[in-house]
Amino acid sequence: MNDKNSHSLLYQPLWNYIKEKDAQTLTLSFAEIETIQGIPINHAFLNHKKELHAYGWTCLKISLKEHHMTFLRLPENSRILEKPHFSVLGKEGSTDEGPGFIQRLWSEANNHFDQIAPFAKKDEKGKLCGLWGVMSDMTRSFKPWENNFSKGLYLAGVECLDDIQTPEGWTCWNVPGFEYLSVPCDAENVFETTIAFLKTHKLRLVGAVHDFTNPSTGKSSMYFPIRSIQ
Repeated sequence: MNDKNSHSLLYQPLWNYIKEKDAQTLTLSFAEIETIQGIPINHAFLNHKKELHAYGWTCLKISLKEHHMTFLRLPENSRILEKPHFSVLGKEGSTDEGPGFIQRLWSEANNHFDQIAPFAKKDEKGKLCGLWGVMSDMTRSFKPWENNFSKGLYLAGVECLDDIQTPEGWTCWNVPGFEYLSVPCDAENVFETTIAFLKTHKLRLVGAVHDFTNPSTGKSSMYFPIRSIQ
């Protein structure tokens, strides 16, 4: 086994133990974790705890005072991921335009996609990297929509190359980097139930929520920013 693989498997016993628990939250003392792991816990754990996301859980809290950790089960089929800053080119509108404005933006963007296709960002297979419905407060500061998520801006478009010259009639937003809770849109009221989940477990929404569609699969998710990154 090479060093890279042994490094990534260091906390495998703990991850396996946690994923088998039928609970929403789980608190383990440092002593219990050391027993499960067979090795003492130390600060190196901070470099590994993101590995738990692949098992549908996250490390919610580490208490050095009380010598325990609390783990949280994520919503079904969701995941936590980091996305550095990126750019989206599309059609911009606001809630001031009234009901149905988001659908109108998408219709306009789709009908004239050929105008922005040359600027779209693609992966190594030549596929579009993503279709985004990016949201922001009215100041374009990427804060959550105001007035109980009823007032804000929306940009319907495609992930694009950075530092492009924006075509006339289109808008380009440069979205800051965040760690997101990505929740698939395979059930009703995804936004409301996820916001309730975050509040219940004291996870702060640190920015506006975005819509994402994977062009390769056609599947859509909502991205809830829970931590800013550089």
